[in-house]
Amino acid sequence: MKLIDTNIFVYSLGSEHPYREPSLATLKRIREGEIDANISTEILQELLHVYRRRNQLQLGVELFDDLVGQFPQPVPIVAATAIIARDVLERYPSLQARDAFHAAVVFEHNLEGIISADRAFDRIEGLRRFDPKELVA
Repeated sequence: MKLIDTNIFVYSLGSEHPYREPSLATLKRIREGEIDANISTEILQELLHVYRRRNQLQLGVELFDDLVGQFPQPVPIVAATAIIARDVLERYPSLQARDAFHAAVVFEHNLEGIISADRAFDRIEGLRRFDPKELVA
């Protein structure tokens, strides 16, 4: 199983961008069961944060509700996850804290990796990033 990064959802709903179509195609493959993937509760929080910051809260709420329907068992963030995230951030201080939490979910639950357009994940030893452009090539 792979974790789906927030940016896949954001690009899929955004304006024209090189990652828009690959993100849409990746999400389609996930919905059709071709790719085994899930989200975490941190992804849900981050989506609400992103769309609230953009003054598009209603879009964020609709996406949130859709994702809870599609992924009724998101991976929870618990104390063990937070401790791993702290350790990741300590090893990679230039990483964003939210990305450290995403990496921690992958590590804690022995996932295959993260589906993301964010190359920052490439720096984390032992973490595999699945680029949506490569998943749909």
